[in-house]
Amino acid sequence: MKISKWHRLPTNKLLATGAFYCIMTLLTVKLCAQDKVNTDKEWEVVKYERYVKALKFSMDSLKLIYRHRWSIGFSFGGLYMPGATSTEKDYNTRVNMREKHSLYMLSFEYYLTDISRVGIEAGWQMLPMKIEPRAGGTYVDGGGGVNIPVLIYLKRDIFGGVLNRTVMKPESRGAVNRPSFFAVAAAGRTLTNLIKIQAGRQELRTSQYKQVPFTAKLGIGMFQRIGGIAGVEFIAAYQLSSSYSPAIGSVSAYSGFNLSTRLSLIGDGKFSKVKKRIAEMY
Repeated sequence: MKISKWHRLPTNKLLATGAFYCIMTLLTVKLCAQDKVNTDKEWEVVKYERYVKALKFSMDSLKLIYRHRWSIGFSFGGLYMPGATSTEKDYNTRVNMREKHSLYMLSFEYYLTDISRVGIEAGWQMLPMKIEPRAGGTYVDGGGGVNIPVLIYLKRDIFGGVLNRTVMKPESRGAVNRPSFFAVAAAGRTLTNLIKIQAGRQELRTSQYKQVPFTAKLGIGMFQRIGGIAGVEFIAAYQLSSSYSPAIGSVSAYSGFNLSTRLSLIGDGKFSKVKKRIAEMY
């Protein structure tokens, strides 16, 4: 039976072996630490990118916050009167308001909340002058005029309100300027001022026919941001007016379907309150 014997390594070999293991251990620890640093750096880059996105998102606060802001706008469109408003021809002024005449409005709005706003608008609708010869051309008569509506209105978002205007998260890759839909109700007065003109070889006579009926309007619309502070609205409404007494402009009332487009610019308003809300969000 063979018995193995223990052999001691020389001292120099023990030292070399120990040094080798120490060096390998240090290299392994260093590599692991480097990998952790690289991982941390990558994570910091991701965090920074997310921070930049959140910052840009918060700076564009119109994506979430409209309260205390204001806007000014210009609208153009027309009023299409149904046949029920038609009366016999206005032989005094020769004006027929049922004909398609453009309607222009200037407006100012203030956001009470993120989804509701009040406003005032004033506009004008020119009724072109119509002149017809009479008595073999020895004199002419005719007329023209203008409608000037002044209305106070309330708009309130529907179908989710401000949430429809944009995506909620900055990291989202979806559309960032979605349209929002709203209902609008308005009330006010419309100044209808028609002029009758009679002119002969030696005389000129004019007469005015002026009435101010009550006017109300109810409709729906769509708002879409088209830039940093710009927006466009498309509005369809029905306008109802009290009757003219007597009827003028060949109609009994200034009523009908109103289709219009509004271009607007949105201002900051009380932005200090907006900043506070943004800070709470991020």
